[in-house]
Amino acid sequence: MRTKSFVSKLNQITYALLSMTPAQREVVHQSIQALDTEIPTDELIQPLFDILSQCPHCHSTQLKKWGKAGAIQRYRCNGCCKTFNNKTKTPFAKLHKCHIWEAYAHCMELKLTLRQAASECGINLKTAFLWRHRFLMAQAGKNDDKLSGIIEVDEFFLAYSEKGSKTITLPKKARKRGSAIDKRTKEGQVAILLSIDRSNHMINPILSADTTTEIAANFAANIVDNSVLCSDGSWAYVAIAKEKNCDHKRLINNKIRVVDKAYHIQTVNGAIAHFKSWVNGKMKGVATKYLSNYLAWFRESNAKLDKQQILAAAYGGQQHYGT
Repeated sequence: MRTKSFVSKLNQITYALLSMTPAQREVVHQSIQALDTEIPTDELIQPLFDILSQCPHCHSTQLKKWGKAGAIQRYRCNGCCKTFNNKTKTPFAKLHKCHIWEAYAHCMELKLTLRQAASECGINLKTAFLWRHRFLMAQAGKNDDKLSGIIEVDEFFLAYSEKGSKTITLPKKARKRGSAIDKRTKEGQVAILLSIDRSNHMINPILSADTTTEIAANFAANIVDNSVLCSDGSWAYVAIAKEKNCDHKRLINNKIRVVDKAYHIQTVNGAIAHFKSWVNGKMKGVATKYLSNYLAWFRESNAKLDKQQILAAAYGGQQHYGT
């Protein structure tokens, strides 16, 4: 009897939803989301630890529970006899105030500056800086996404920066803050490759040099065979397209921005412009040694990760970007 009553109510709700306008359904959707209870940080991390379930010291899988420190479960390894918890030797190790992590992850979701995040979470500016780079270090340099369908690619350059360093290692005279770099030479610049497909999968590796060999080493493995590759006139992509059996659309003439009404590099150029304006504008420039962290943050922002997904990525969980 209860089952029939439930089915009847469910049918009524379904009929009511179908009779609503898209705007009304969005209001209902937001109301339901507001009722959802969020998973506590430790409960979010524990399943990620359980996937590997190994000692962080010797990587043995022979573990046993070893009491609790407060509410945190500790473990003891039967191999090396060391004790640990689910945060040992992770980016979260020895970080305090875990009850604020989710609020800070929300600040990262909004791409707030350090001072804004510190004010929002009620923490010290140095703590905000430490947490930012701890939350990003696990995904820094991870460019594992596979690109397929229509793929756009281009390279861009940022000035080498030692922002925040008390000693400058470069022998040359420091460039005045805010002044332009010499674009006629690649000296003093860092090369970055950015590629994105129409499903929003993105990679953005830092290149040690802007050469054909380096581009192929950081890009070819991410391309799915028989895709369509859209690039500028660089010869580096010709060999890659041939190797991966891709239909190559080269947009060499600046007057022709779109080929066959579908193939262009405007999406990737827009992403590059967005990244540059973000790091050079809102972030007031970033030190080159932290550049891979900001590129990882840009990928997370592009994928529209929420605060709990940002925490899972910060712990080291595998993230699948794109649609």
